[in-house]
Amino acid sequence: MSRWALVAGQPSGALGALVSVHERLGDALLIVLAAGVVLGALAVRNGSLLPTVRSYLWLAFAAVVLQGVGGISLLIAGQRPAEGLHLMYGPLTLVTLPLTLLFSRGTAPRREAWTLVAGFVVALLLAFRAVSTG
Repeated sequence: MSRWALVAGQPSGALGALVSVHERLGDALLIVLAAGVVLGALAVRNGSLLPTVRSYLWLAFAAVVLQGVGGISLLIAGQRPAEGLHLMYGPLTLVTLPLTLLFSRGTAPRREAWTLVAGFVVALLLAFRAVSTG
């Protein structure tokens, strides 16, 4: 059953497919962000991984943007999430990753790695809440 609360039941056709893609991408995003936590933790021990973690963060950000585009498309189509808080967690997840890079700039490599880990953890928790309130 869809996580989206619908007035007229489950959507069908293209709208139903978009709801399904949005839900599946949300689940995949949790895996992507969890992998970022692991990759960042590896960079704490091996500073040479920092460029990889930074690049991965931008890829994760692109996935969040794609998820947001799907969510906005659903809103425009008249679909609403089961809980209104869902509409807060998505944008918060979106801004977390770029802010993480901003806060980590110019710091020592080990500190930068810890900051990236923290950013991925915060984004993961926010994404988990978004998925659970969807």
